[in-house]
Amino acid sequence: MDTARRSFVGRGPEQAQLAEAWAATRAGSPRVVSVTGVPGTGKSRLIEHFVGGLPGVTTIVLSADENEVDLQWEILRQAVSRLPDPGAAESIRTLDPQANPVFVGEALAADLQRVAPAVLVVDDAHWADRASIEAIRYAARRISGAPVMVVVLHQPAGSVRRIPDGRPNPGLPDGWRRMVESDRGVELSLSGLAPDELMQLAAQAGRSGLSPAAAARLWRLTDGNPLHVRHLLPQLSMRTLAADSNPLPAPHSISATIASQLATCRAPARELVSAAAVLGERFRLSDAAAVAELSGPALRSAIAEALDVGLVAEVPNSGGLEFVFADRLTRSSLYHDRALSHRQELHRRAARLGGPATLDHRLAAASGGPDEALADDTERAARERWSRGDLTVAAALYRHALELTPRGPVRSGRVLTTVEALIVAGDAAGAQDYEIDVLAAPAGPWRDYVAGYQLLLAGRIPGAKDQLEAALAAVRAGTEPEPGAPALGDLHARIAAQLAIIGILTLDYREMIRYGEEAVGAPATEPWVAAYTRFSLAIGLTLSGRAEEAIEALADADAPGAAGALDALCARGMIALWTDRLADADRDLRQSVARATAGEALRIGQALGFLAEVEYRRGELDDAVLHSELALGDAEENVRIWEFSILHALACYPRAARAEWAAAEAHVRSAAHWANLVGAGSGLAYAAGGFAAIAQAKDDPVALLAAATDIEKHYDSQEPGTHLFGPLRADALAQLGRPEDADEALEAYLSRLARPDRRSALLGVARVRARIALARGRAEEALAECTDALALATEVGLPLEVVRINLLTAHALAALDRPAPAVAALRTALLQARTLGAAAYVDQAAEAARALGLSIETPEAVFAGLTATERGIARLIGANRTNKQIAAELSLSVKTVEGHLTAIYRKLGVDGRLELRELATRPAAG
Repeated sequence: MDTARRSFVGRGPEQAQLAEAWAATRAGSPRVVSVTGVPGTGKSRLIEHFVGGLPGVTTIVLSADENEVDLQWEILRQAVSRLPDPGAAESIRTLDPQANPVFVGEALAADLQRVAPAVLVVDDAHWADRASIEAIRYAARRISGAPVMVVVLHQPAGSVRRIPDGRPNPGLPDGWRRMVESDRGVELSLSGLAPDELMQLAAQAGRSGLSPAAAARLWRLTDGNPLHVRHLLPQLSMRTLAADSNPLPAPHSISATIASQLATCRAPARELVSAAAVLGERFRLSDAAAVAELSGPALRSAIAEALDVGLVAEVPNSGGLEFVFADRLTRSSLYHDRALSHRQELHRRAARLGGPATLDHRLAAASGGPDEALADDTERAARERWSRGDLTVAAALYRHALELTPRGPVRSGRVLTTVEALIVAGDAAGAQDYEIDVLAAPAGPWRDYVAGYQLLLAGRIPGAKDQLEAALAAVRAGTEPEPGAPALGDLHARIAAQLAIIGILTLDYREMIRYGEEAVGAPATEPWVAAYTRFSLAIGLTLSGRAEEAIEALADADAPGAAGALDALCARGMIALWTDRLADADRDLRQSVARATAGEALRIGQALGFLAEVEYRRGELDDAVLHSELALGDAEENVRIWEFSILHALACYPRAARAEWAAAEAHVRSAAHWANLVGAGSGLAYAAGGFAAIAQAKDDPVALLAAATDIEKHYDSQEPGTHLFGPLRADALAQLGRPEDADEALEAYLSRLARPDRRSALLGVARVRARIALARGRAEEALAECTDALALATEVGLPLEVVRINLLTAHALAALDRPAPAVAALRTALLQARTLGAAAYVDQAAEAARALGLSIETPEAVFAGLTATERGIARLIGANRTNKQIAAELSLSVKTVEGHLTAIYRKLGVDGRLELRELATRPAAG
């Protein structure tokens, strides 16, 4: 059940309401909970998750069935068999067909109170037989004061129909409505999951490649219905979703129900709703009639039948002119109920109606062969959507136009536009389909830029740089780009920005700044291009140790409405992460992802990965695992190869802290593989960082030294905040008992830093100086450095660093022969690591205690060496008593108390009253 509970997605407000209802029930005010929602919204899953978190509570789950609605007492027969008490009342066990529901309810109430605390759940209560559901209602009314909660899961009357006769469900008796609306009632109405929750749902289903943009599209097409989404995940490419408005297939369980409703209708009604399904969720009757080719009495009869069986509903105040489908799944089922050829014919008829959806209908009706007129119209629509910043839809339209274009010069020009659009919209894998076409396009700066962009995403950096430099040389020389290319200024900005990105990847500080400044200075007119140039320069400035300049330039990054604004917002979040402003980083990166799931274009694919690093640094390990896996899945689905090493390394960090060694090592091996394949310094440095994270978590200084050597080989730490490892080689050397070498390594590290005053860097230096002092036997000096490091870690908000420093503090205290404070430091580290779920550091605390010969699992361990009187005095010190108060309470003289205190200080190795009070008030570790 723990695994199931961890994998549950969303429903935070509903879970809070259920918890509140159960708290009231336990307090003697039983609640009746009604959970409603269309099919597939997860009503049963929510309650299963809820009751799974109620240990020691009797749970009785009853399930109604549409085929048993006429079988009297059918539901309560289940209750009899599931009540754990064999002494159920006679009226419950016999269930005479003539029994009065009132008396049966009385008996059921008694039985439920006998097994309390209990939760009675009735699933699909709208199909329950009337006698049983009324008896359960009477029971709920009679339960008073006992901790028994009744939960009914149901759908509104008529929203779901029986198979195969299509009869509507009768809903719950009206008495239930009155009960739910009373002070005892709690009503939860479930809708679909939000886009970010769909990303989690996809990851849970093993499809972690659902990008924010794709999640937004999937949400619009499914209303976030969990059943619908789970049904679609195995069928869909996670790279992208179709840009047209045609519905996605509905789950079989729902489409079968809709089919049973449709089967009760005659042919004209079936044809009418099929035509309407082509038109949209809401439709004009006149349009549906034209597409279905119906009129007169046949049309009136058809719409009456569709209304009667609940497939459609009249739009209020429309005078019978407009109608809407019962829900999105009904439309999906009816749309896919017909063969493809018939749907295409219906779309052809719909296209003749004209209006804003004409192009969508023409594309849906297309047979797949060349169609120059349709290609031209589609390209015009793509340009219009692109200018509005709707890049995902524009890219899909460009691709439609390309596929409709016959071979020849026009197609060659469209290839370049389409490939760039696909890449910018996040579909690099789709762009790869045209790699040969790009190389066959006429030579020129536009072709070289697009080819270089493709090579960059594929991780072929030297080839990408050659193509992009050739393109840049041409535009600098004023060479006019090929037909169909963007304006020269925009092309100049695009090329220089990509070369700046290559400088960032290869950690070439001169080029990342030079090209970044050239990109920003180019006269770009397209807003998204200008935004991307700002991103490239800001990251380059930061990595070069000039973060404050970058932050100032991005002050307006969260301004709403600007095309491409998310690029700048992501840059600002990444820079905040690297400059120790974790709250700002969390805000900006989380806002970027949230806005992307609402439909804005997010070209910075690593945003989720860096959000995961923010969470890792803040000790939010579960969230860090989730977001790093989502980021990696998105990159893999979209074949952004150069990101693989970075994202695998980021995914390794929280796994290592949680001691999930197999997963952490699989990620770091993949990071190393892709880093060596691509050869970029940033990827190699991140891969080494993954090995370092595992070595830290395993407390393995030999492996740490190897990782540190690799990091220094590939990354010279101009901006130290890009990682938390600090002077890692010095750290490892000190642990290996080589303090002189560690001193030398520390000085070399400090000499390279452009910003040695970064707080996380100061923290790392203080921690390593403590290790060096310990290696030299200078425990007092080590303790002072630990104190400084702890203050910095607390100030920045780095709980895992706090744990590591407390572990080191314990070693310093033990070296000073102060066992009680050492035990306290170890116990603090243990508690903190447990709270974070950092199992690797829980193990380190336990191992340190064994190595030092200390016991840390109980508070009593701190005072194990004291006499009974001394322990009593220590506890009263913890309660803030004065010596005079302690003397009076223990019937001792004040002088005797003072003598005992001197002995206590000596035995525990504490400096005085304040430190003793701190020891006495520490919580238990278990």
